[in-house]
Amino acid sequence: MKILVLGGSGYIGSRLCAALAASGWATPVSASTRRVTPGVEHRRVDTRQLDSLTQALHGIDAVVNCVAGDANSIAQGAKTLAEASLAADCPRIVHLSSMSVYGAQEGQLPEQAPLDPAMGWYARAKCEAEQHMATFAQAGGTVVTLRPGCVWGPGSHLWVGRVGRWLRAGRLGDLGAAGDGWSNLVHVDDICNAIIAALRIPLPEGQLRTYNLAAPDSPRWNEYFVDLALAIGAVPVRRISTLQLKIDGWVLGPMLKVAQSAISRVSRLGHTVPDPMSPGLVHLWDRHLHMDSRLAERELELKWTAYGTALRQSALWYLQSDGMPGAHRGAAVPVPPS
Repeated sequence: MKILVLGGSGYIGSRLCAALAASGWATPVSASTRRVTPGVEHRRVDTRQLDSLTQALHGIDAVVNCVAGDANSIAQGAKTLAEASLAADCPRIVHLSSMSVYGAQEGQLPEQAPLDPAMGWYARAKCEAEQHMATFAQAGGTVVTLRPGCVWGPGSHLWVGRVGRWLRAGRLGDLGAAGDGWSNLVHVDDICNAIIAALRIPLPEGQLRTYNLAAPDSPRWNEYFVDLALAIGAVPVRRISTLQLKIDGWVLGPMLKVAQSAISRVSRLGHTVPDPMSPGLVHLWDRHLHMDSRLAERELELKWTAYGTALRQSALWYLQSDGMPGAHRGAAVPVPPS
């Protein structure tokens, strides 16, 4: 079985290619415009160009859509994928969506909760992409849409590397009521296992299944920030006031983003600018959305990576890659029991 992985050089895509190669039942083909994943067949594909994508899909049994990027790459890319899959007679798409499709809703949300694109360009693009997947299913294809929460684990620059740097800089810590939202963390390997299960689950033509993906033991943001801070040695853990958080997100965040973009255009030193903190993130940390992932547990037979295990792996990766100068690489990292 040959699986085309769109976005195969990204964080989830590259890890998925390795998992598929090790599975023994499928051969991954990495599709991207960037670097080649070592040991994996690569096809250079522009996912927004119908001819390019259709050609890449010939001889492919199923495709996994891990494409990230701007709104056009997400939404228009999904439309092009649906059209190309029909043209190339590729019967199945596994599509990675996001919890952002639930918008501002709170509480424990199952997959049947209505979509709400009102939370910005990313939510709108993800909602549009899901609509294009539904169109593909209506035309006779089969689709499994996965809605992950915040994907973490070793290699996660967004939810481990960036958060760790904020903790060490004293910009994050115990946020009080502003950090009492649910994190909806999900380990990257659990995402890969869900994708493989979605590729293998028997589905008739024209079927669309949707699954939330968030570990049931994922904590509130405050707990995660404190646990990660202790694990990487970012102590003492600071109590961050609401005023400081708002200044960082609403005032400094946009300024740092502009500076980062400007420097990146003229040199490779954009990474030297402190990580911007966006208003959207500040809002996320106090949002009481708790994704209900029991359907994925039952139908995809998922077994979640324990929080303590994921924290240990994440902290070790951080110390080996993004730690402060002088950090003892490979040191034992204390974590709370799982």
